Amino acid sequence: TPHRCSEITTAPRYPVAHSTPRTRLFVLLALAVIPWTVVFIADEVTLLFPFGVYNSNPPQLTDLYTLVSYGWRLPRNPELIILSYGFYACALASVTAGALMDVEPERFTAGLLVFAGATHVGVSYSVAYKLLWTPVPFGAILLLGAAWWFYWEDLKTLVVSPQRDIE
Repeated sequence: TPHRCSEITTAPRYPVAHSTPRTRLFVLLALAVIPWTVVFIADEVTLLFPFGVYNSNPPQLTDLYTLVSYGWRLPRNPELIILSYGFYACALASVTAGALMDVEPERFTAGLLVFAGATHVGVSYSVAYKLLWTPVPFGAILLLGAAWWFYWEDLKTLVVSPQRDIE
């Protein structure tokens, strides 16, 4: 029997993330204080955070502005650091808008997290060109994991066209 348009039930036009905006905000804020890349250099450790770099020998914290401005131990592709943290900052702003005003564009946030994670893989890889340096890209793994955990349905609609309502 043929169906009439009024009889067809459809899923919501745009899927929503399977968590609350406040939960997503807290998770992304937690990513700001976790080292995104841990670089093992012989007997010392360097930690790349979104706000700067911590070096264990001698113990010092260099903020991101000084790092980029003066080129202190930058990887081969310094623009990747700026891109990665820029994508993260935009995703954080999007999630904050969702938590405060309930206007988060979930697919946009998901794409920004994927871009931040992918570019940070490049940051870790660009540190690996030195012989004794071993980078571990924790941030990329966590960003891509957060994108998958919170926004998988939204990420699928970026690849596959969203289901259209029949009117």
